[in-house]
Amino acid sequence: MKRLMLLISCVALTACASSPQYQGEAMYDMASVVKDIAQSVDGELKFGDTQGLSQAQIVQNAMTDNGGKFSQLQQLAGKAKVEDYRILYDFQQNHAVVLVCDGDIALMEDAGCNASFDKVYWHQPQRNSCEFHLDATQLCAQ
Repeated sequence: MKRLMLLISCVALTACASSPQYQGEAMYDMASVVKDIAQSVDGELKFGDTQGLSQAQIVQNAMTDNGGKFSQLQQLAGKAKVEDYRILYDFQQNHAVVLVCDGDIALMEDAGCNASFDKVYWHQPQRNSCEFHLDATQLCAQ
């Protein structure tokens, strides 16, 4: 009887420990919006008049026609159980990379220069990973 109770406890703990931290469907929806944002910002870097503008101004100009994407992304972050949502931008020459984190945990990263989504990290979230990993110059040359 004790062994049976121990076995049931182990199974229950394993089931709880392996449940996903982030809600899958909402995360994929977030990735779609992040792709749109990354492509808009990347296009602004390549084709917009960005001389002398700050990063924030470039992002704002890029999203003039798509401003609703930010509020959509924030709503999806809530649905996905992202507690400390952050969106970061890295400009590598004339390429834009967008990184979304939950506090210090990287969730997804995308360069706007290609059609595919580049990096999904939310399946195996790790603390202190909210930093850029993509080399857009190399990735966008392919």
